[in-house]
Amino acid sequence: MPFYLLDREPIATGLRRIAHEQIAIALRELGDDDLPVQHRVHSLRSRSKKLRGLLRLPGPLMSEAFEIEDRRFHAAARAVAAPRDQAVCARTIFALEDAGDGTGIADEPIPAAAIEQARETMAECETAVDTWPLPVEDFADLAPGVALTYRKCLDAWHAVRREPGDVDFHRLRKWTKYHWYQIRILERLNRPALHRRRKHFRRLQLILGDAHDLALLQARLTGNDERSARLLRRAIARKEDLYAQAVRKGRRAFERSADELVADLARYWADRHAS
Repeated sequence: MPFYLLDREPIATGLRRIAHEQIAIALRELGDDDLPVQHRVHSLRSRSKKLRGLLRLPGPLMSEAFEIEDRRFHAAARAVAAPRDQAVCARTIFALEDAGDGTGIADEPIPAAAIEQARETMAECETAVDTWPLPVEDFADLAPGVALTYRKCLDAWHAVRREPGDVDFHRLRKWTKYHWYQIRILERLNRPALHRRRKHFRRLQLILGDAHDLALLQARLTGNDERSARLLRRAIARKEDLYAQAVRKGRRAFERSADELVADLARYWADRHAS
């Protein structure tokens, strides 16, 4: 089933459906030994981020339950984070050295205990979905979650405009990803308008993701040898270029205020449910 609310689907039903589907994919792929380990790790981390973005839609209405579930999804991804970061650095080095895309690099070993910990945590998340407190009936119940998430995006955007740095660009990447997932969930309210917004944020996410990988590598290049110094120069130059691209994309992405965006979505909802 798709990663969006279906026409006429009750919001609470749709959010639970999407959550169950994403968790099921993560659990299935985590347990598939025929899949490359990095694919399994990527799937888990991707599903966890999608689910944390979803949670932020009804989050203001969920009270303590939001914090519990958000921490649980985060913990599942964190269980396998270190090997993922090592693999990203290896592939980024390949790209900087013009040695290809890194597809020939051997997967970093991931302890079986880490995989099992992630699987157990996601299984706990699956069990909890049907008990989530979701007192939502129409878009007005989701509006605070949309506004809060998008305001976090705008805060990060203003921070990188004032004094750009790795920490603020990482924060921008995190919150725009949550917003992007929320727009995907709500896209059927106005497919032409929200599809354009989703595509724009997708391009921004790809730029910020590549820049984050370079920042991660930069932090790990501590050697004083000539190769490390050369890689460091290339990593910084490429990262700064990507940051400049992100700023150009961001001018359009963040041109609307949170109040304007919520008003647009509320109007789309009203139009969609008028008949």
